[in-house]
Amino acid sequence: MRTLYLHIGFHKTGSSSLQLALKRYAQQLKAMGFEFLGLGKKGNSSGAVEVFKRGERVYFQLNQRLDMLLASSTGERAIVSAEHLCFLHLRRDIEQVHTICSNYFDDIRVVIYLRRQDLQAVSFKKQSARGCALNMSSSSKLLGHSEGAFPRIDDNIKIYYDYFAKLQLWERVFGKASLTIRGFSSEALRGGDILSDFSTFLGGDLAIPHCRVNEGIGRKQFLLTHKLLELGVAESEIKKLKPAMAGDKTVLKPSRSAAVDFFMQFKQSNQQLNDHYLQHGSGLAFNDNFSSYPVRGNDRLCSQDLAAWVPELFSAGVQAPEGLRDTLLIGRIKALLAEKLKDAALAEELKGLAQCLASTAHIAQVREPWYRLLKGRKRSGR
Repeated sequence: MRTLYLHIGFHKTGSSSLQLALKRYAQQLKAMGFEFLGLGKKGNSSGAVEVFKRGERVYFQLNQRLDMLLASSTGERAIVSAEHLCFLHLRRDIEQVHTICSNYFDDIRVVIYLRRQDLQAVSFKKQSARGCALNMSSSSKLLGHSEGAFPRIDDNIKIYYDYFAKLQLWERVFGKASLTIRGFSSEALRGGDILSDFSTFLGGDLAIPHCRVNEGIGRKQFLLTHKLLELGVAESEIKKLKPAMAGDKTVLKPSRSAAVDFFMQFKQSNQQLNDHYLQHGSGLAFNDNFSSYPVRGNDRLCSQDLAAWVPELFSAGVQAPEGLRDTLLIGRIKALLAEKLKDAALAEELKGLAQCLASTAHIAQVREPWYRLLKGRKRSGR
């Protein structure tokens, strides 16, 4: 009987570390009767899922690559890790996954790691700030680039973070006995980390060596990249500014109240998750301690930030730096006005200042080199 261990995410639960470790340990795994299959150089098979954005909606579609990957398998026990599979939220798509897997394997064991929504969202949005192009990565398409550590709540976000609804679909298609669900926290994981936990899940005396993938970014890169992408600044211009962003190691932290508000958007789903899959004393499937967040966050661009960072616009060689500077300043003024200042005279002064800057505010339209236009751009990324 052939067995498939199918790890489907979620994102930002140590998947990259797990995949790279499995890839590097593939020969040892093979000697122990496990065949690790991967589409990417680092062991990630998320390329089996296409991510599209049309208008404001994000869509996901399984392609032929999962079928091709499983067809190449020759072992009795195989492992596949593809966190993009957790994007799937329509029964027909999950049934398609089941059909493909069942064509090659008799026993399919689905492994899922879940991270508290606020913690996952901050980490996932940090990942989207690593890029330089709008809607290139899946995280950019899903989370957007609005101000703040958390994405705006829209239908895409509601669907993605409704863990219970997704698990219900996977259960109905694969059967509850086929699902292994873990909370992604040191206290919930066997051995305190995903590699130890996954090793014990496979059974025997497996001990996969640890392999940490550091994808962290600092506050400056987070705030400035998201703002530039939101404004529509060209990829080539953002790349010029990236080196100056990388030096900042300040940790980005949203406020405690913002974290609680985001988490509680999924209260009903988490209560059901707690009752059916992931029991916790909080009744919400996860630890409800938010003390790691400060009372006042630092996840908003402020005037002091612009004062420190604007000079780099002029030294980095971007086109029309004065126009970009004034565009950033107008954005900050509008943010202040949105707070409904009690001082009417001050509000009028700010409006006047924004009007003055509007005459010089400008985002340069940088053309792509001819050779870039000839190359097909990938539609999906991490």
